[in-house]
Amino acid sequence: MPKTRGLFIRYLGAGFIATLTHLVIFACLLPWRGPTFSTFCAGATGAGIAYCLNRAWVFVERRCIGFRFAVCATTQVATSTLIVGLLAHWGMHAYLAQITAMAIVTVQGFMINHYWVFNHDIKRTPRR
Repeated sequence: MPKTRGLFIRYLGAGFIATLTHLVIFACLLPWRGPTFSTFCAGATGAGIAYCLNRAWVFVERRCIGFRFAVCATTQVATSTLIVGLLAHWGMHAYLAQITAMAIVTVQGFMINHYWVFNHDIKRTPRR
């Protein structure tokens, strides 16, 4: 469990950077394009940044299967876009809907990346 905790902490760090980028793009597009389109564009950009950081820092020295990452990222972007679109449609403020979606897809993404995309091996010690 301690190694998983360390991975999750690094995952959150990488996610923090990707999330900041996501939120900046979301905030810039929101006034002109609405919450659903803004979430989609921000999510796609954040997914690219998250991939680079996860590959270089979180799941280092693990074989990454690109197709699996694309499936994971697509699932996360689609889930986030759907949640924000529905919550905004039901009257929730766009930023609160965005935060809610981000919380959900963070856990979803870690589980998929950790156990499926980056071929989980708990015995391996990651580079620091």
